[in-house]
Amino acid sequence: MTHQLIERDISKAGIRLLFLKRAKWEPFVAATPAQQEYQFGRIVTYSPSFQKELHATKINSQSDASVLILGETGSGKEVLARAIHEQSPRKNGPFVALNAGAIPRELIASELFGYTEGAFTGSRKGGSMGKFEVADGGTLFLDEIGEMPLKLQVSLLRVLEERKVVRIGDHKERPINVRVIAATNRNLKEEIAYQGSFRSDLYYRLNVFTIHLPPLRQRIEDIATLSTQFLKQFHEQYGKGPCNLSDSILQRLQSYSWLGNIRELRNIMERAFLLAVDAPAILPIHLPGELNKAENINSLPSVANLKDMEKQMVEQALRESMSVTEAAKKLGITRSTLYRKINQWKIDKVLL
Repeated sequence: MTHQLIERDISKAGIRLLFLKRAKWEPFVAATPAQQEYQFGRIVTYSPSFQKELHATKINSQSDASVLILGETGSGKEVLARAIHEQSPRKNGPFVALNAGAIPRELIASELFGYTEGAFTGSRKGGSMGKFEVADGGTLFLDEIGEMPLKLQVSLLRVLEERKVVRIGDHKERPINVRVIAATNRNLKEEIAYQGSFRSDLYYRLNVFTIHLPPLRQRIEDIATLSTQFLKQFHEQYGKGPCNLSDSILQRLQSYSWLGNIRELRNIMERAFLLAVDAPAILPIHLPGELNKAENINSLPSVANLKDMEKQMVEQALRESMSVTEAAKKLGITRSTLYRKINQWKIDKVLL
């Protein structure tokens, strides 16, 4: 079971809200009974091309083939990698992630392959396992693979080919059983052909199955669902706050460029949620300035009009509810906050 957006008129002025409602259809795949955090069912999309790619990815997850995920920063590469792991026969094994762009170059080798005691200055007593050994029996996710130094790419290719790893400072080969999922926001073909910063043999070793994650600006149909999904998560986390989007908010979200993709959308939704924690819904005044720049400044509602809209929402919820408690739940606010608003606006007692 999943959620669907519906529109509801709340006044004669034609103001509409987007509400979450349970629906019988599934946007991509049904959620599994385990309800784990990372699953294909968590990746919601209405884009036909992306749905087709996700379906092929789900089938491929049953294999041990290497996977290369291509997508812009913030598009959800690690979420997809974890979903592949959870769908695979390795789901009971470890999922280990390493971001090659977030680790100093001189430390990547020791992080990946491990090291022996005394292998270098500052090495831990007794040595340490690398990520390949830690991920044995499971999945190793190599994020930002395009940032990996050329010299290290040779060593990585050898490990992938031989399925054995040698710790730095050691000569002993240690067998490993690891599936590798790599990801990058770079165009590796251009890196190979024009810059020479990525090895073609490593690229083809990783590129057994390739997934292209579309940027959010190419998934406009998914913005409403993702936004309300985030609001629901925040509402459950804080125990209060709005679960709804006003119609004007959705228009702004869908016209924005989203250079930071889903990560940026989540951050903006969290900021708006915290600013609107006592309001019935997210309104334009709760958004950062850049999301309103594309709109005519004269078309933005005044603070007084926003207050009127909020009052109308409260009155509508009271009319449609059997009690103040039920109305507060619909609005996503506490009973005490709702009573305060009722007294503040002197709402007709007939509605109570």
